Amino acid sequence: MTTLLHFSDTHFGTETPTVIEALYRQLQAKPIDAIILSGDLTQRARLHQFRDCRTFIDGFGMIPLLATPGNHDIPLWCPWERLFTPYRRYQKYFPTDFDRYGVISVCIDAVHIIGVRTTRRYRHLHGELSDRQIDRVGQLLQQAPANCLQLVVCHQPLYVLNKEDEVDLIRGAAKAVPLWRAAGAGGIVSGHIHRPFITPIPYSAHSLSMRPLWAIQAGTTTSRRLRDQYPNAFNVISNDIARVETDRIQNPLGLTQPAWMAALWLYDHKTAQFLPSEQYWIQ
Repeated sequence: MTTLLHFSDTHFGTETPTVIEALYRQLQAKPIDAIILSGDLTQRARLHQFRDCRTFIDGFGMIPLLATPGNHDIPLWCPWERLFTPYRRYQKYFPTDFDRYGVISVCIDAVHIIGVRTTRRYRHLHGELSDRQIDRVGQLLQQAPANCLQLVVCHQPLYVLNKEDEVDLIRGAAKAVPLWRAAGAGGIVSGHIHRPFITPIPYSAHSLSMRPLWAIQAGTTTSRRLRDQYPNAFNVISNDIARVETDRIQNPLGLTQPAWMAALWLYDHKTAQFLPSEQYWIQ
C-alpha cells in the first residue's frame, strides 16, 4: 500500500505555527511513503526560509521527497544571483537531480512521479513548459512500468476551474495536457493559485486519448497568505483503501474497479485541525 502527501505553497517566512502543529498532530500516526512539494517553499527565497521549510519537512521523518521550485523560490531582490544562479539557495536545502531539460523522474512503490521545473529566471510570476520538457515528460511516461499511477508535478496549474485563474495557467498547457494524457499520465499535481481542488480535466478537441487525467491542486499548506475563502490545505493520494470509508469516495468517472483515491484536507480554524473534504476515485 502506498500513501503520498501533497503539500504546496508553504511560503516559509509567512508560515502559521498553529497550522504546522495541526499538520504534525494529524499525520504523525499515519503511514506516509513520500511527500510531493509543488513549489513556493519560501516567501522570498531567503536562506533561513529554505532552512525552516527543510526543518518542517524533516519533521515528518526520513520520508522520500520530490520537490519542485516555485516562482517565489528564485531570489527577487538579487538580480545578479537571479540571472546566473537562480536555484543555488533552493538546491542547498532541497537538492534535486533535474536533468538537462529540468525534469526529474522517480518511482515509489506503485507510483511513478515526474517533477518539472517550470519557473524561469526571466519570469516573475508565470510558469512555462518548453517543447523539450513536454516531449521529455511524454517519453518518461511511456517508459514507466505497467499498471502504476503516473503523476506529473508542476508548480503552476495546467487546468483551473475559475475564469479569473486562467491568467495563471502555465505556458504550454494546451500542448502538454493531451500529449501527457495519451502517454499515460493519471494526474497533474500543482499549486501556485492557493485554490485547492481535485477534478478530472475535460477532454478537448486536441485530445489524443480518452484516458482519465486529473488536476490535483493544492492550496497553501502552511502560509497565512490565503486567497478568498480558501483555507490551508493539503492532499492525500493513496491506494490504502482499507483505511478509508469507501462509501464516501466520489466516483464521477464511474470507474468499475477503482484502486487509487485522492482526498482534499482543509484546515478548520474552529477546531484547529485538518478535516477531510472531497474524496475521489481517480484510477
